[in-house]
Amino acid sequence: MNRDKTFHLGLCMAGSISAGAYTAGVMDYLFEALNNWYEEKKKNNDASIPDHDVLIDVFGGASGGGITSAISLFAQQEKISSMKLVNNKPTVEGGYNLLYDTWVQMTGSNDVFAEMLDTRDIQMEYVPALMNSNFIDTIAGYFKNYLYKYQGQSFTDRPYINPRSELFLTLFNITGIKYELMAKASSEGLIRQYAREHRDMAHFRVAKNYENDGRMPLDYANRDIIDILIDSAMATGAFPIGLSSRFVSRPKRFLWENPYINKGGRFSWDKIKLDSEGQDKDFEIDGKEIFRSLNADGGVANNEPIEISKDILQGIRKDMYGKEYENCDNTSIILIDPFPSFDSPFEKPGQSHQHILRFAKDVVMAMQSQLLFDAKSMLDAYSNDNNGLYLVAPSKDGYRPEHAIACGSLGGFGGFLSADFRIHDFFLGRHNCQSFLRKYFMVSVEETDKDKNETSAVVKGYENPAAMSRYARKDKKGKLVVPIIPDMQVKKPEDATDKKLELPVYHFERLSETALNHYFTMLEQRFAAVAGNIKKTNGIAEMALAMGIKTYEDNIADSVLTYIKNDFKRRKLMQR
Repeated sequence: MNRDKTFHLGLCMAGSISAGAYTAGVMDYLFEALNNWYEEKKKNNDASIPDHDVLIDVFGGASGGGITSAISLFAQQEKISSMKLVNNKPTVEGGYNLLYDTWVQMTGSNDVFAEMLDTRDIQMEYVPALMNSNFIDTIAGYFKNYLYKYQGQSFTDRPYINPRSELFLTLFNITGIKYELMAKASSEGLIRQYAREHRDMAHFRVAKNYENDGRMPLDYANRDIIDILIDSAMATGAFPIGLSSRFVSRPKRFLWENPYINKGGRFSWDKIKLDSEGQDKDFEIDGKEIFRSLNADGGVANNEPIEISKDILQGIRKDMYGKEYENCDNTSIILIDPFPSFDSPFEKPGQSHQHILRFAKDVVMAMQSQLLFDAKSMLDAYSNDNNGLYLVAPSKDGYRPEHAIACGSLGGFGGFLSADFRIHDFFLGRHNCQSFLRKYFMVSVEETDKDKNETSAVVKGYENPAAMSRYARKDKKGKLVVPIIPDMQVKKPEDATDKKLELPVYHFERLSETALNHYFTMLEQRFAAVAGNIKKTNGIAEMALAMGIKTYEDNIADSVLTYIKNDFKRRKLMQR
């Protein structure tokens, strides 16, 4: 691959919950476009095909986006056909698509929400979460079996995926990573102090052997690492309280030697404490010291890990080409975000905001917002100085952006109630990705020399006049632009904006007013089981909470059902 004609990509996938179906659809079309382009390039007889290269170096994300990142890295292992919508019916040649099967088919049930209300996960004095999370274990089992069947084979040879690509999944480490700090004391000299870090990540590289840098080596023959990957995928999607928390066990060296954990080498292994004195100090598995952590949703502390994607991407460039190429030239991060941040007005605080219940809610929201905000990293990542960041987000004619996806209902849990919602969002993702590649993922061929250096690899791919004639068009500012990933269905510039050539979006019938009434009894039974087992713990606070739930379980079930219906109506998912 020619360095001067290669554009490097990092794919960052934000938290999604059930809207992972949307992210999966985006990835499905992205892979289809790349496959079509490289198939045409191999024929080598069409001068209108741009001849630069695009290489995906990084897959990463948080929560549902982290899960989709892991699936996407392996989704091209075999010839998997992209999904099509024929007469509003999802079809696939060959009958298999890992992204669709995972996020749309899920457990094979149209009604995953009914599985989440099942009470068999609740045992004596043990309530893992408000909702039954066993469906996640079922889906994870499918993915594990998919990976296991390739044992002994080499990783995919797709030319647009770096054979040493890296994968990361953010984790919210409840256990915490403890750092030893030294401080000077006036009377005792140096004293030890400790701080706990709860932002964590599972970091992998496609490789056969460990390279002493914290990246866990992903290889089909290494089932131990595959098991860690599966556990990490379940952990990054463990929505706090709503879905069960998850354990991840890793050899300690993968944390001690990772630059994101040891802060660029500023902490040696003995200053990063991964056990308690006298407890599990010599805990080993197969002779390896293991750190076991309890984890919640990776999106809690880092829902859009753009800065990590960017750092890893720059490190890969440095390793491939040398330190002089450790910059942003010919690189970009694509953020796929089903729930982008929208502006909201300040509410002038008054006496009502001091009310204990209102204040408690506001404090929790403020703490979560602060957890997600890292000013320097965000400012660097969102800089307008280069072509370093592009966003793919839901958009649908006739709908507000925040209502475009069906799975966005119920705070992201809506897709679990209907397979139709997930199908819709998957194909909306494909539709939006097509539009993104044709209209927005572009670079100018009329910039200054400095700016041209940032995207020179792409511009060189269009040096043949036939390629320019086919793809170059004027953007809204009148600049001549060309696509980074050319869509082979575009035969002339005007095709890129021709609505007749756009992918269709799945249409479904709105739910009836009574369609969800069967959940009432399920909700009652779930709340009763939660309350009954919390009460058995014999704590005063637990007993009070349990009695409150038990007393008002009918009202609570009715309120939940009413909230669901109102939200569905507001989003045009249910008949009014």
